[in-house]
Amino acid sequence: MDFQTPWNLVDENLDIEDLEEFDVPTHGNQRQKQKRNGRKTARKVQKRSRKSGQQEVASKKTKKAEPVRQPEEKYEEEQDQEEHKPEAQNPVKQLQEEQDQEEQDQADVPGQVALPDGVFLYKVQSLYRHGVDLHVRSDEPNVMEVIEKIFTEFYKNVLPRLPLQQPDWKAMDTTDLMEFLESFNFAAEKFKKEKPRSLLTAARWRKVHLQSDSFKEGHLITELARKLSVVDERVLKRHYKSFSEETYGATKTEQMKHMLDQLKVKNDDVIFDLGSGIGQLVTFTASYANVAMVYGIEKCDAPADIAARISENFKRLMKFFGKIPSPFELIKGDFTKPANKESIVKKATIIFVNNWLFGNELMRDLREILHLCAPGTRVVVTKLIDQTRFNKKTYVGHFNSFSHTAPLDSIDCPVEWTDKKFDFWVSRMDNEKVYNLAEHFRAEEEEQEAKRETKRLAKAQKAELNSHKFS
Repeated sequence: MDFQTPWNLVDENLDIEDLEEFDVPTHGNQRQKQKRNGRKTARKVQKRSRKSGQQEVASKKTKKAEPVRQPEEKYEEEQDQEEHKPEAQNPVKQLQEEQDQEEQDQADVPGQVALPDGVFLYKVQSLYRHGVDLHVRSDEPNVMEVIEKIFTEFYKNVLPRLPLQQPDWKAMDTTDLMEFLESFNFAAEKFKKEKPRSLLTAARWRKVHLQSDSFKEGHLITELARKLSVVDERVLKRHYKSFSEETYGATKTEQMKHMLDQLKVKNDDVIFDLGSGIGQLVTFTASYANVAMVYGIEKCDAPADIAARISENFKRLMKFFGKIPSPFELIKGDFTKPANKESIVKKATIIFVNNWLFGNELMRDLREILHLCAPGTRVVVTKLIDQTRFNKKTYVGHFNSFSHTAPLDSIDCPVEWTDKKFDFWVSRMDNEKVYNLAEHFRAEEEEQEAKRETKRLAKAQKAELNSHKFS
């Protein structure tokens, strides 16, 4: 075996026997000395090999215990490490990023482009987790009242924690409001950076800062959206003809909440409000209840146009409070038209309709729609849909032959247009009921016929006995 490797480069895979077989070219005592040195070196190598082997076994066990990472996982870990590395701040780059972010924020602000002379924006910093800052134009209806409501109802327990002088809302004008909002936004931004865990979540919103439940949240947001959308609600009353089918008579959100609770709405319910007016019950339901979808259909121009503005303002406010409403849609149109009629029949599980002033023709159209709805669909009305006489002669076409109707509880003053008690009814559609009624009336007729037959036979037998007696 030729020895070509330098002695100091030791192959740790060899043992003592392998080392002793090396043919070292030495003479005499030098050869013996080299042999002894070789044995000592071999022992050292053996110890080193054992130690290395133990480390290798431990390393293999560790590798088996660790899950094999995919390339994507390694990449994600490297990206996370890269993101957490302290990055040297480039002043030019940082300034450019701030300008880009400012431009993006301005693009998201409603009414930011080409504001009329004398019109400016109020900005209210959101203190809710996932909330978006609210920007409102100074020429929007009731804007100062809305901002005051946000601070007095939603931020009332937060303001004392900020280094601000408490505002005097009664004496405040536009200049004072701008100065206050500038101070508040600066303090709020600092508060959010220094105490991010203190940002309001949905649960803490109710428990600590609002001291209310989801009804009060939905009610207040709906009220604010309405105030930002309606300049003068008297236009609604002037728009409608007195005591006509189109008369505007809004149900209060308190009553709507009461009815939704009684109906025990579920997350797969699809709710329709037929004749939804300005849409406040639709937006309230979207905020208060967790349902699949809420639709509102209104054919009159004035309330439908206001409803469109309420919808946009409601979405703005929900983003400000960091809340996600149930899906909803406000439709301008006639619910008796084929497209809307088909949508109601296919989708609705709960229908609300204020039919108090409906005429005979509109009531007939409503009945036709309801007859086609799926079994189990619930219909809430303010007047019984069919008030005609119900008996075995008229039951086939009667609405009660296709539904089960019961009264709903209502609060005091449930509607906006009267202080009197107002009744609500709920009907559950049941297309099998008419067949059960037919069977019931048939059995009843057979029973009555059997009784008549019994009486006839008894009378015949009595007559026969009398004839035998006198013969």
